[in-house]
Amino acid sequence: METKYVKMNNNQKELSLGNFCRIVKEQSLNKSYAGQPDVFYALFLVEDVSDSTINNYCIGYRTIATEFKKIYQKRKNYPNKEFDETIQNLISIIKGNVYNELNNEQIKKEAKNTLKKLSIELYNIAKNDKSVPRNFTKKINDFLKENKIYETICEILLFIVLEKKQPVYIDKTRREIFESMLNDTNISMNELEQFLKIQLKDGINYTYSLKKLSKENNPYASFELGDMEYTGIMSGTPRYIKAYEYFKIAASQNHPRANWLIGKMLLEGQIGKKTKEDLEKAFNYLKKAEELGSIAAVNSIGLCYLNGLIPSIEKNEEKAIAYFKKATKEDYVYAYNNLGKIYENHNDLKKAYEHYIVGATLEESWALNKIGKWYLEGIYIKKNEKKAYEFFNKAVEVPKSILDHWAYFNLAKYFYLEGNFEANIEKNIPKAIEYLNKALEGNIEDSYKELILIYIEEYKESENQKDLDFINYYYNKYRLTNSFKNHKKEIDSKIEELIKNKIILIKND
Repeated sequence: METKYVKMNNNQKELSLGNFCRIVKEQSLNKSYAGQPDVFYALFLVEDVSDSTINNYCIGYRTIATEFKKIYQKRKNYPNKEFDETIQNLISIIKGNVYNELNNEQIKKEAKNTLKKLSIELYNIAKNDKSVPRNFTKKINDFLKENKIYETICEILLFIVLEKKQPVYIDKTRREIFESMLNDTNISMNELEQFLKIQLKDGINYTYSLKKLSKENNPYASFELGDMEYTGIMSGTPRYIKAYEYFKIAASQNHPRANWLIGKMLLEGQIGKKTKEDLEKAFNYLKKAEELGSIAAVNSIGLCYLNGLIPSIEKNEEKAIAYFKKATKEDYVYAYNNLGKIYENHNDLKKAYEHYIVGATLEESWALNKIGKWYLEGIYIKKNEKKAYEFFNKAVEVPKSILDHWAYFNLAKYFYLEGNFEANIEKNIPKAIEYLNKALEGNIEDSYKELILIYIEEYKESENQKDLDFINYYYNKYRLTNSFKNHKKEIDSKIEELIKNKIILIKND
């Protein structure tokens, strides 16, 4: 089988010599003087290297030779004459002018003007490169904040030449990624391979095969079965105790998500009785999941601090924010929502919007509905009913398990019930009824009121008894809800008029 390499000069995921040379060329005014050999000579201050050798270094097919690494070993303590010359050369290449005999202060000043864009792009690549330590990216970020461009370039070049591994083999990289993910667990690659074999190649009885693996304490099969019980796929309704039994097998082997879900079920009373002991146990599971890398657990711990869910831990909004911010670094969408709610509660609508719009961009239903509502009402952003309609529609185009049913309600009430000129939506009563009933699937009680009014206004003269029976049906359902008392007077006056005119006869079911 042919060995395959990761190319290190054509992507945004490898902080490498090849990508450094590529970006310098892209940013240069005169690209004919910014080829790989030109940049290589500028970096190492040598000229007797063949183009094919440089090309192999840049593509990543060869490791950078020891003789060139030694050049950078001597540069570790910067600023120094060699780095001054290298950075002066880079400025010359990018600007298309030759700069000679600048002193260190002049070079630093010129670097701020010429190499800042280069530094920022390299920093963004560093964030994407899994081989770059976080303390390194933090150091680069600190330099950029202080506008220390000279120091930024020096650090990046030291890493590229002395630390960056190359060549990188694709097959080996894939396995290393999996092994690094399993590093803090008691789970083996063999167990993962067994599970994947079932997922990819199994025949008719998938659950039988999973159960067989689970009996052998396979954490992946156990988690899969637990998730099927938790979501109700197995029997049509969630069975939390059975889910817990499977999750426990996976959690005992440090499966991050299994630990998180056990903690979540205890917090929400799906297992246990939400006693002090249960809640403390829940927090311990969440902390373990966090240690194992679960971002969902980080968000849940934030909620514990925000809402004071754990008896032994005081409410602490500042700590909650810190946890939510930690989760947003991994693009955990619900953490963006939680931060948005906090800022909205503090009337900081700018920050709230900035977080909600990220959630909406990540196609999270609640955030999409929230932004739609803000466009509808002109909260912080300019009122735009067409935009509102677009966001509400996106909010319902998600899996049912993560759907915010208020989006159905908003589409029905503000667009289909009366039509909407600005959004170019025509009145569509059947569609409004359909969407209000879908909203009821999410217990949006206000839908009953809208349905009652629709049937009173649109069907009170209907000759179809079924249309009139719907008024009875929705009224009897609505009067049992918490929101009924807020609209009782309005609804009852209309109902009494219909009874008085002998159009309907209310039956209290």
